[in-house]
Amino acid sequence: MKILSILAVAGFLWSCSAAQAELVASGVDSAENTLQTSSQRMFASSNGAFYEVTKTAGGWAKAELSYKFKDGHSGTCYFLGITEYAGMVYTLCTESAINPLAKKHLFGFGLNDIRAQLTELGELKGMALPNGLAADGSGNLYAADSGLPLLPGAIHKIALTGTYSMGPQSVFHRFLACKPNGMRFSNGKLYVSVNPFSYVGLSQLLRYDLGASGLSNKAVVYASWSFLDDFALVKGGMVAAEFFGGRIVHITEEGKLLHTASFAQPSSVSIATAPAFGPGSLFVTERGNGKIMHLDNGWGLLPR
Repeated sequence: MKILSILAVAGFLWSCSAAQAELVASGVDSAENTLQTSSQRMFASSNGAFYEVTKTAGGWAKAELSYKFKDGHSGTCYFLGITEYAGMVYTLCTESAINPLAKKHLFGFGLNDIRAQLTELGELKGMALPNGLAADGSGNLYAADSGLPLLPGAIHKIALTGTYSMGPQSVFHRFLACKPNGMRFSNGKLYVSVNPFSYVGLSQLLRYDLGASGLSNKAVVYASWSFLDDFALVKGGMVAAEFFGGRIVHITEEGKLLHTASFAQPSSVSIATAPAFGPGSLFVTERGNGKIMHLDNGWGLLPR
């Protein structure tokens, strides 16, 4: 979603939700993604920082995690997609938000580490604008690359060879006429939000069967003219961020619209299950405002 900072366009549509969102954190530069782990910890990615978000009796707080490049240099990371696998949290990094030729990296840390610090697993090659990240549960990560401006994107497959080591990286799927953005895996299916070259036009949320050698049985779950950014899978459907529409939408697996709620430039949404956060509530990042919001929605959401 970083490329949209150049466009600086956002709209606001009606909402049929009466729920009110509360502020979790501000000062989150170009807020990108959030993830609640299986151990009920919440993390957020942004331009220049990666945070853990907590809630106590005193309210919400965010704490920045340190990060270390493999070669020891002191570059800056724009953190993007986040996923969890085998007790590890992984995230993508680009060293420049606007330069497609900047170096890209894969970082990770252990959820049981006494002092959480993001450590680089390796440099990612052949990517222009990385974004979504998903794990298939079998030791592989899938990274969405939006590609160069006005050109289609691709999904890269990254084999994990150890807790802090990665093996071969390859182009797993090339798109012919769109750019991938958010990505999630569930029960043998890979879900991907895709957008047109110009970032203005018809966006789609797609579902594929994920096989060892590629994607098959493409299905369009939902279509929108309001730029689909990241999304969360929930039982029976998903909740997606419509960036230009200024709202999040709750839809069924068949694409039926159930609920909406308004936000300013929403870039991602994730579902909470931790008692401290409110099971079924949502975390929404507002990219332009640099905020993380929390929506106690009453929509009856359950995790997949």
